[in-house]
Amino acid sequence: MLRSLAWRNVLAAAYPAARIPLLGVVSAYALGVALNALLPARGGDAVKIAVLRSRIPGSSVATLASSMSVVVLFDMVAATALVALVAATGSLPFAPDLPAGPALAWAGGGVAFAVALGFLARRWVGSRLSRIWEQARRGGAILRTPARYALRVAAVQAGAWLCRIGVVWCLLAAFGLAGGPLVAAMVMILCGVSTVVPLTPGGAGTQQVMLAYALSQTATAAAVLSFSVGMQAGVTAVNALLGLGAAMIAFRTMRPLAAIRSVRRLARA
Repeated sequence: MLRSLAWRNVLAAAYPAARIPLLGVVSAYALGVALNALLPARGGDAVKIAVLRSRIPGSSVATLASSMSVVVLFDMVAATALVALVAATGSLPFAPDLPAGPALAWAGGGVAFAVALGFLARRWVGSRLSRIWEQARRGGAILRTPARYALRVAAVQAGAWLCRIGVVWCLLAAFGLAGGPLVAAMVMILCGVSTVVPLTPGGAGTQQVMLAYALSQTATAAAVLSFSVGMQAGVTAVNALLGLGAAMIAFRTMRPLAAIRSVRRLARA
């Protein structure tokens, strides 16, 4: 709900003349999250955009996609800050000891390469992508008003992060694994990282391997595997139920099977 509210506020800034219904954004987001756990290559993200494009008159794929990137921006900054805090304090036994010099050099080189590639692409493509670029810029309109972004997006997403960390913390305790808020936060980040390269639905398999390595010094491999599989299965089940309800709302039907068929048609399109 909180992440949907943040995304709705980003869209409201991108389309100030349009009415952006919160329920429509919530249903599109919940449906996309449920499908991401079931489909490879994060197919649920495309469904989010498709549903909202049909709900917001005059909207474009480029603007909706860039608005999603604005939401992800906070996640990247928060995750980076948390990993830096863990590395600086050494509060977790599995925190990697990375040499700062080579890491900064690689990061700087990557940024320079990206800038150069973007410059060359702009020179080669020219005005052919100018319209798409303008639409993409529109999705980040709220970033041009930092105070509004901080209040209506960043603060809301911070609340969402606290809720998600709380869920992982409770699950760690339920499986008898020791860990405080920092451990729960790092587990949440690792679960997110496992879906960056979407080889399997929801990062299944990849997530278990990463957590088994990360928590190897705090619990046995069997305990970590049990926790990881149980957490992924439980969260996926909840997301699937919420996604089914969201599909029924999005496609305006009281029949679950009709909603599922509508989702399948939308996914094929």
